[in-house]
Amino acid sequence: MIEKALVYGTTSRGLLVFDEPDFPEVPIQVPGGTVEAGEQVMDAARREFGEETGLLGRTGFRLLGDSHRSFERDGVHHDLHRTYFHLPLEETLPETWNHFETTPSGGGAPILFRFFWIDIALARARLDLGSGEMLDRLPAIGRYDLSVAESSEDQSAYHRLRRTVLFEARGRFDYIQDGPEEIKEQNLSLLFKFDGQAIGTVRLDQNPDRTAIVRLVAIAPDFQRQRHGTAMLERLERLALSLRIRELLVHSAPDAVGFYQKLGFSPYEFEAGTFESVQLRKMIN
Repeated sequence: MIEKALVYGTTSRGLLVFDEPDFPEVPIQVPGGTVEAGEQVMDAARREFGEETGLLGRTGFRLLGDSHRSFERDGVHHDLHRTYFHLPLEETLPETWNHFETTPSGGGAPILFRFFWIDIALARARLDLGSGEMLDRLPAIGRYDLSVAESSEDQSAYHRLRRTVLFEARGRFDYIQDGPEEIKEQNLSLLFKFDGQAIGTVRLDQNPDRTAIVRLVAIAPDFQRQRHGTAMLERLERLALSLRIRELLVHSAPDAVGFYQKLGFSPYEFEAGTFESVQLRKMIN
């Protein structure tokens, strides 16, 4: 039996996850690892969390539950027992940081981990080897939620917001709901919710060169000029980081340039042609 202890560390920004910059093929993970012989699972969770994140001496771990599963590796059958803990973390932690795991469970040289935050709804589909299976047991975290519009209800809200805010409010009635760009796998149609209510949309178009274009940003009229747009773009940036994107690009309306500049974007021409928009970019790491 393989015993693992995993930790869901959270703030209002979402779930703490990490990737391995030197091994980009490895999916994102949550802190945790193997329970050593004779070690209590709670002690293993605390030890692994500190070793992997560099955040030592944390208390307040709360048991969420456990799971059992079987798998085969190299023709050998294994039984895996995972125990999950929730750890609320301080809001003052940085948006991202690096830390070396100096004692990898498989031995060898230290491994570089890059830590960042991701919305809970997005984490469910992104975490490695089903390790998001206990996320539904977390208490409500924050008031915002940015996730892919997958259900028929979310799809309806996504297109309604885009049609009314970006087209009809500007005197245009030529909105195409299922255009070719909407169905490309690398283009993520995202719905932004506040206290469960859909209030915004954005699409993230991923490019092979680890850049992505931010498109069709919309906030419902009743929620504009209340910093909801800033909150949506902050969560979009965390999602981009989790996808190993290093550069965000945007065609901004001239009257929205100031908004993007406050978020760290600067002028940069990334597409040739004649546009009414202003082209901007932001490097993220």
